[in-house]
Order: sequence, then C-alpha cells, then structure tokens
Amino acid sequence: MVERNLEGGRNINLGIKRNFDRVITTLLIEDNLGDIRLIQEMVKNLEDTLIKLEVRNDLYSGIQYLNRHEIDLVLLDLTLPDSYGLDTIESLLKSVNEMPIIVLTGTGDLVLAIESVKLGAQDYLIKGNLNETLLERAIYYSIERYKIMQKLKKSEEKFHKAFLRADFYKDIFTHDMSNILQGIISGVQLCNLYDIKKIEIDKIDSVTDSIKNLVKRGANLISNIRKLSKLENSSMIAKPTELCKPLKDSIFNLKNTYHSRTMDIKIDAQDRKFYVQSNSLLQDIFENILTNAVRHNLNSRIEIIISITHEIVEDKKFIKLEFLDNGIGIEYSRKNTIFMRGSKEDYSLIGMGLGLSLVSKIIKNMNGKIWVEDRVDGDHSKGSNFILLIPEVI
Repeated sequence: MVERNLEGGRNINLGIKRNFDRVITTLLIEDNLGDIRLIQEMVKNLEDTLIKLEVRNDLYSGIQYLNRHEIDLVLLDLTLPDSYGLDTIESLLKSVNEMPIIVLTGTGDLVLAIESVKLGAQDYLIKGNLNETLLERAIYYSIERYKIMQKLKKSEEKFHKAFLRADFYKDIFTHDMSNILQGIISGVQLCNLYDIKKIEIDKIDSVTDSIKNLVKRGANLISNIRKLSKLENSSMIAKPTELCKPLKDSIFNLKNTYHSRTMDIKIDAQDRKFYVQSNSLLQDIFENILTNAVRHNLNSRIEIIISITHEIVEDKKFIKLEFLDNGIGIEYSRKNTIFMRGSKEDYSLIGMGLGLSLVSKIIKNMNGKIWVEDRVDGDHSKGSNFILLIPEVI
C-alpha cells in the first residue's frame, strides 16, 4: 500500500484517504480562542485534505448546530462554559444519538479522555501534543472506525433478529405441534376404544375426520411458517392482480373444508373487478381471515359479509375489503396483539395467532394495512370486522 510521509515524520495510509472523495465537515466545540485558532491553522495547512471546519463555543450551541446540519465528525473539548468532564460527551451523545467524536483534552485529563472513549468517543487528542499529522490521522481513522462499528452493529442486530425468528419457530413447533400430535394420539385411542366396545361406525368416522383435520392443521402450520420465513428474508415481487378470483377461490375452499357447517357468505362490491398491487400470497390472506371467521364462531349459521370499495388515503388509492362476521368477536385489549407473532396470543389460538401474523406480514409487504374492529361498534361479542387496505392498480 502506498504511503505519504507527513510533517512530523509520521505516515498516514493513503488507502484510508481514498475512501473520502468529498469535503469532511467537522464541528469544533471549543471555547478557548487560542486552541480554536491553532486548530484552524492546522486544517488550512493540511495538504490534499478537504476539511471544512465549523466552530461553536459551548455545548448548547454545538448541539443546536448538529441538529440542523450534516456533520461528519465532532472535535469536542470536555471543559466548556455550560458543561464539564464526562457529562459533556454524555449530553452530546444523548442529543445526537451516534456520531464520530474526537475528544480534546489537556495533559492532566488523560484518565478523563480514556473514560470518554469508553462512553462512545472514537479517539482523543492531547492539546499539548497536537500537530497537523495527528489531527489529520485522527479525523480519517475516527470516521473509518465509526463506519466499521456501524456495520458491525447492523450485523449484530441482523443475527439477533435471526436468532429470535429461529427461537419463535422452535416455540411454535414445540407448543402447537405438540397439541396437534396429542390430539391425534387421543383420537387413535378413542378409535381403539370404540372398536373394542363395538360402537357404531359413525362415531369412529367422526373421530377419524377429526384426526384428518388435525393433520391438515399441522400441514398448514408448516406451510405458514415457511411463507412467513420467506417474507422475512426477502421481499416478494408485487404485480397487478385481479382481486375477486382468489377471493372466490378462497370461499370455495372454505366451504369444502367445513362442509358440515352452514354458511352464508355474501360479497358486496362496488365494481365487478378490482385490480390491486399484490404478490402471489393474496389468496392466503383471504383464506386465513375466512378460516378464523369459521373457527371462532359458535353460531349454527355462520354469516360473513365481504364489502369491497375504493378508498383514498393520503392521496393514495386503495381497495378496501371488510370481512364482517357474526363470530365470538375479539376483545379490545387483543385487537392489536393478534397480529403480533411471538405473543402469547399465538399459542392460545392455533391458526389465529400465526395465521394473522402471516397475513399482517404479507399485507405490509404489499404496502397495505390491516386492522380489526367490532362488527357492531362498541360490542365485540357481536362479531368482528377485519379491514384490509391494498394498493389499487389504475
């Protein structure tokens, strides 16, 4: 790597400098006029170095400037008219969140300078030993070090989220799959008991149907987790889609799955066709919501009205779908948590918790919105109204 010998006999790696093809805007927060002039002269004398130096004389005005302007780095004196010592850097970091900071200190404040680095400063410079070479090197290296730390932080956050996802999936399988398998085992035991007692064949058929449904629920659980994982790891491509066909297919599948339940499902639409910006999982949204409307309904006759209208929100055009059912409803305290994956709600309502987590994720991927209200305002026991906004294609 090529290096340039700088004044004072020190070298600075040119590979670091090549990363900077613009002016480095630096804010000096210092109240000593002599130190200010010294640093200004050093910056002027730096060869081939583009540093724009701004100066503020106290911490308050420095923070005000940082909040209004784009700054690459701060040179900070710890002894200011309105702040002293470690309180200075703590106050600065609280006000501007994160920022490359180089602390300026006197020879007697070395311990203070080291402590400031522990708090979040990138480096420190002792005023009595300061020269152009040290200043230039500290500025370049502090910015590079800060960038590396930011990348490491993002990587750490990414892996932490991945760990939480894996832990969530593990809990889902541990809890929900255990319940499903236990249900299957109980069903098999009932079948054996009925066979021994020569019970009517229709009772055995009822149990085997229940076992088949449990197997389907297990398969759906696996499928939903795969889809949720796919959505979390990458964005699915949205494209213009006609809305009514996947909706009607979902209704057809629902009636076939729950053929023993009496259903009255009506579509109330402003137009015959609606086109939305959607991905390939649109039908999954409808099937999840409709399935919940059936599973959580104790009435002998299930009633679902699907209202489809055009809606404009903040100058953006959406298709608004409302799924109004006469089920058991959702209490006010749970209206938000049912969309949260990993909450306790997921475990108490198999098919609702993970299903609505998946729906919420798909809708978000489409740049849409979903929420739930009472079908009858103020009385959740009269049923629910799931509302979707999906971007419309004109």
